[in-house]
Amino acid sequence: MLTQRFVSLLLLCFASVFAQAADYPVKQIRLVVPFAVGGNTDIAARLLAQGLATELKQPVYVDNKAGAGTALGTEEVARSPADGYTLLFTTVGLAVNPSLYKSLRYDAKRDFAPVAHVVTSSPVILMHPSVPATNLAEFLKYAKTNGPLSYGSAGVGSAMHLHGEQFRIETGLTVTHVPYRGEGPALVDLLAGRTQFHFGSISSASQYIDSGALKALAVVSAKRSPLLPKVPTAIEAGVPGFVTTTWGVILVPKGTPTEVIELLNTTINRVMAMPANFARFIELGFEPLTNSTPASTALFIEAETQYWAGLIKKLGIKAE
Repeated sequence: MLTQRFVSLLLLCFASVFAQAADYPVKQIRLVVPFAVGGNTDIAARLLAQGLATELKQPVYVDNKAGAGTALGTEEVARSPADGYTLLFTTVGLAVNPSLYKSLRYDAKRDFAPVAHVVTSSPVILMHPSVPATNLAEFLKYAKTNGPLSYGSAGVGSAMHLHGEQFRIETGLTVTHVPYRGEGPALVDLLAGRTQFHFGSISSASQYIDSGALKALAVVSAKRSPLLPKVPTAIEAGVPGFVTTTWGVILVPKGTPTEVIELLNTTINRVMAMPANFARFIELGFEPLTNSTPASTALFIEAETQYWAGLIKKLGIKAE
């Protein structure tokens, strides 16, 4: 009798979950960004949120939860209900943090289910005009004789920080890392001359490059950016082999119904592929992806986690 009641109760629970998944979504969705307002990831998340809101016919709002090298916002999503109403838009920090922080209160595999891989992008090396250099070679020469120069990042373990450390190793420079709570605050201090350079996103920096408020020394990609066609690659500018990218993925708490994950994945791919959205992401300096799956996203994250673990060990990067 007890077993029959238990089975009946279990079936009712499953029926309730399936009913919720079938009706999804019936209320607003929160898209958590573990960075401050104004950075590259924030811009991409807001563009995606607009498209999702239209397609899903429910409000999708971006909630910025910066701090602890993306760990603060990431942990909050890990502890949220697995119902599809809390999403995480995160970046390379997801793959980096396990190698930097030994006391993380979340585990990427245990606590999250991948939904989609949405964008990749390459950074541009930005310099404050107070530095007397007109190109990367002159910058390197100045930095070696007048350093250490300081560079800002979106936090310890952020893509900007790792790009800076790779640059340090590739060039042999002595530099000072200044972590912020997001790319936005780091950009503010670069514009004010409180730091001398950083690895910024083309989307956040284009207006300042065009106005002359900042100088673009090189893009760190295999080929020149169509948005900055006159700016050489780092390889062209004298740092052989220096190519790097960052990326954006969407996750939900582990246990979110498969039907909800599949719906979100299909909708996200559709939003990314819409001509107007696709073109806008390109304008902002992103390479939009339109055919990722939860499985391919999981494999990508695993590969990135292993790659950055090896690089962090090689570079000797420590959490500050």
